[in-house]
Amino acid sequence: MNNSVQQLLAKIDAALNEQARSRHFLLGLSGGLDSVVLLHAMTRLRERSGGSLQLRALHINHQLQEQSATWAEGCANLCESLAVEFSSVEVTINASAGIENAARQARYGEFESALRENEELLLAHHRDDQMETLLLRLIRGSGSRGLSGIPASRELGGGQGRGLESEPGSEQSREQGRSRLVRPLLEIDREELLRYAEAAELSWVEDSSNEDESFDRNYCRHTLLPLIEARWPGYRESWSKSAALARESEALLQELAAMDLADIATASRSVVRRDKLLALSATRRRNVLRFWLEGLGVEELGWHQLHQLSDEVIPSSTASVLIGGCQLHCYRETLHALSASALETDVAIEELSVLSPLITIPSEVELTNNGSLGFTEALGEGVAMDKLGAMTIRYRQGGEACRLLGRPNKSLKKILQEVEMQPWLRSRIPLLYSGDELACIPGIGVSEAWAAKDGEAGCLIDWQQPDLALRP
Repeated sequence: MNNSVQQLLAKIDAALNEQARSRHFLLGLSGGLDSVVLLHAMTRLRERSGGSLQLRALHINHQLQEQSATWAEGCANLCESLAVEFSSVEVTINASAGIENAARQARYGEFESALRENEELLLAHHRDDQMETLLLRLIRGSGSRGLSGIPASRELGGGQGRGLESEPGSEQSREQGRSRLVRPLLEIDREELLRYAEAAELSWVEDSSNEDESFDRNYCRHTLLPLIEARWPGYRESWSKSAALARESEALLQELAAMDLADIATASRSVVRRDKLLALSATRRRNVLRFWLEGLGVEELGWHQLHQLSDEVIPSSTASVLIGGCQLHCYRETLHALSASALETDVAIEELSVLSPLITIPSEVELTNNGSLGFTEALGEGVAMDKLGAMTIRYRQGGEACRLLGRPNKSLKKILQEVEMQPWLRSRIPLLYSGDELACIPGIGVSEAWAAKDGEAGCLIDWQQPDLALRP
């Protein structure tokens, strides 16, 4: 066997031994040089494995080129010649957010859907791809996370809205049985792949769009990096060292963030202590905020967003900010991460007559998008039972007032402030009316005119608040 072939096989085998957990693989096959070489090499390793290595290939047809159907057919023929199970999927690209990003998101979605139990995804990114990524991220102002480069392996799923190829390698969330992505060519130059392909007499397709330098990556590949290599031929090694150092730095930042999060945590994962956050240095505060929010599935915050949150929002006890699908609210000494979609869901503004006519006391009444009301019979407490059936449920409109039992007449706004109801719940609290009179504020009190007297049958009414917390 040609020496180029033997050397590459040894490198791939070593990478798989280090990165992969299983020997069952789904290979992303584009038909280009990189994936064709990886496919061919994997079939050679399969032969050596004595049947323990299982391999199949998936081609994603983005339908962006006239030759797309031909490429899919070529991939099918190649897999047939190598006795590799093959499948192909067509995807439709929504390019509103950019063709490259949309294609990537669609591609990874199909890969994850196609993976079988105990199967890992193989992709053919090589070291030249890594160099392009590092240069692009440096140009875009990335920190240690971005400058860690493309990870050699990572967990699939739980991408939390971030670009799937932008996640750095991490030792977090290494749950057994979870799907993984492995890139066994990441320490191998494209030139070495080319030598292998020529020695093995392989054929591959060339995507003409890869020559279009209006795309940043192609401009780096064809113009910037050749200039860098002409002046500094060993730049790949030095840049790879920088990426490794960045990964170490990022790992340390993650460890520090985990310790800080334990200090600022509360009983709820979506709530942290604002006073503890403010006690941290600005750098550590930004670091732990990023860590906390990503754990909740929030898209990675940009530089300006993170500084705004740390320096402007958190110092105020009443500030709020919308970041992606997360509404962050400061309230007194806590910071709450709420689901923006849940907050935007309308409550029923119409009057609800579920209590009238009243035959029996319901233990609970579900409210539209707004939790539920709980009812408990009591003696001499709550709403007088004989008056309960005539009540309806409404929501706050502004200007309401109530004279709660044993208290002076006050505005509803003042009452809710006194009981320290969180601001985002004040417009959602269900109010019980008798005609046009506010008779009961569930969980807070009953108006004198509708309150059960000593020895009189009554009903305590509580509001089970909706779960508005952001969930990962």
